[in-house]
Amino acid sequence: MLLEEMIHELLKIFIYIVVPGLAGITFFALAKFVKQVTPLRALVASEQAYRFAFWGFLIFGFYLALRPVQVLAGPHPWPLIISSLREFLLIAIFGPASFIAICTLCLGAETVNRTWITGAFIFGIILSSLFCFVNAKAIGGSEEIVKLGMMTAYDGLWFKSGKEQIETLMKILFLIRLLNPGLLLLAAATILLLHAMRYPLGKKEIYDNMPKKLYILSAAVYVYAFSLIAGSFFYGFKKVPDQWGFYHLGSLIAGLLETISLSMPVRSDVQVSEHAA
Repeated sequence: MLLEEMIHELLKIFIYIVVPGLAGITFFALAKFVKQVTPLRALVASEQAYRFAFWGFLIFGFYLALRPVQVLAGPHPWPLIISSLREFLLIAIFGPASFIAICTLCLGAETVNRTWITGAFIFGIILSSLFCFVNAKAIGGSEEIVKLGMMTAYDGLWFKSGKEQIETLMKILFLIRLLNPGLLLLAAATILLLHAMRYPLGKKEIYDNMPKKLYILSAAVYVYAFSLIAGSFFYGFKKVPDQWGFYHLGSLIAGLLETISLSMPVRSDVQVSEHAA
């Protein structure tokens, strides 16, 4: 019995602290990498694509890295405050920035103009503000989830809060996440996939590795989008506990795939990437 409890506690530490922490570090590293290679890669794709990719990776890194902070900061209202901050970063900045970066990479900066950019971020800010408002109404305090020596980890109470209309509130949160970043990322991943399949022959003769890079990148975006949607669905509709592991693990896998894609040179006859240059 004691062994089972210990394994259960270790699993919670893994889900709530270790996985999001590792994923956050991965995306911070990706942001640094993108910033470093932008001067060279901008010759292949628009500088705008890499600028928004940098901010997308950086903000997503903060979103993930703040998850351990959320549970270790203390009891209510800290889980609510940090949860709302994280979701604002995810929905208001990460989703739109990632969408704009990918669309620019595939469609060009001439197509993805200021109107696209403004519209995407207004959409994100509206949805994130609504999410934070509903989230504040849904969370009804906090609960102890695991002890780490002298430290106690807490998380917010959603379904367990017993609030009226909690199921409706949780479904609203799911629908917001479904729209952004869920569907935004699914659309972006599909654009990437189609671009890889239809990569211009003239460019392919010069940058022969680009289709492969795009395929891997689209897989990464699909992985996170589906993990986010699945995790939110299972919690919002099926009340599955500890569903956070779905998209924290998904984000880690996505980060590793994106690392592979971005570190590959654009030409197969180049044995080292720009990162090593």
